[in-house]
Amino acid sequence: MRTLRLVKLLPWATAFAVGCAPTDPPADTKSGDAPAASTAKAEPVAPPPLVISGANDRPADPRRTRLEAAIAQAKRRDLRTDNGFWTVFHAILGLGPKSVTLLNPETGERVNALDYVARGGEVRGLKFLPTPHGLDVQVGPQWVGQGHQDQFVAEMTQWGVAADRPFVVNGTNYTFLDFVRHAKMRASVRQKQELSWAVLIVGEHFGTEGAWTNQFGEEVRFEDLVRYELDQPMDGTTACGGTHRLFGLTWVQHLHQRKGGALTGVWKDVADNTEKYKTLAKLYQNADGSFSTNFFRERGDVNDRQLRMNTTGHTLEWLALALSDAELKEEWVERAADRLALMFHEIQGSPMESGSLYHATHGLLIYYARVYGKAGLGDLAPPVPPPPGSK
Repeated sequence: MRTLRLVKLLPWATAFAVGCAPTDPPADTKSGDAPAASTAKAEPVAPPPLVISGANDRPADPRRTRLEAAIAQAKRRDLRTDNGFWTVFHAILGLGPKSVTLLNPETGERVNALDYVARGGEVRGLKFLPTPHGLDVQVGPQWVGQGHQDQFVAEMTQWGVAADRPFVVNGTNYTFLDFVRHAKMRASVRQKQELSWAVLIVGEHFGTEGAWTNQFGEEVRFEDLVRYELDQPMDGTTACGGTHRLFGLTWVQHLHQRKGGALTGVWKDVADNTEKYKTLAKLYQNADGSFSTNFFRERGDVNDRQLRMNTTGHTLEWLALALSDAELKEEWVERAADRLALMFHEIQGSPMESGSLYHATHGLLIYYARVYGKAGLGDLAPPVPPPPGSK
């Protein structure tokens, strides 16, 4: 059983659990950055609800109140500049780049997390690497640094980080587009890469059509990347049960359709694949509304808080993007969102692994924004491309 970094809630508490391991862990993890509990913490008390514009004028809705309380609890958890990069960028994914701040324990000052990273602030496990085509992000050390190829860049892309956003690396000025260019030029269907994140990056920044010559001299069509990801396994060897792969494919399918693209060829196969895994998520859903602790492989109802938040959070994160407006209001989906929100109540005052925690938070935010609207969420409103025909 692998151990990983946790987001700590109570002073001096330490715990370890299983999460979404990198599919290709770095060969050398002897840097001394052994997994340990982070210093992020919050008071073990019930968090206040989010301040939602117009909330006092609306009818009572227990589900909505539970969702707001869950998101507020995630937002209360304190992060510091000495947290590992794995924790920091997952927090940004969960709550958005404008909402996450880091406390500097030496100065007592608080800084915006992405601003701190972009200005060259030091974070354990973070290393930006200049390349002939732009910038890359070091993978590893495991559970401290980035876990997958292009993971950080894709998660910032999901929050609409601007292409011209400045980044300083080794005293040299770059922009976010330098990360994007490198991801595009590295992407290959012949080099045995993990392209779940690259597909989203390239599709969002360059569109879902077109072809280019990559850094290996290979001719690449965007649809080749989509087909490559579609043909990869969805089993226990796949990161987070395949939910990241599904998320990337669904994201670019929506982009393709919203720009007038037809569901033919590989795009019809993506749509059929989406329907297949929607059906499996519902089929294997547990009686309490949580999703299978075995993701889409089979039924699973393991009584482990971290595993349940990891599997239900990742699954709902994808479904909240993939489902139609009508499907989001179906009883089985409402029960899942309810159950995930209650998981946040159950873990208040307890440590929780940051990947599990913040993917679950991101899932709740996407669900909330699509069901109740973005008005009032402010900087917490995720800019995701919902299915064509959605509000």
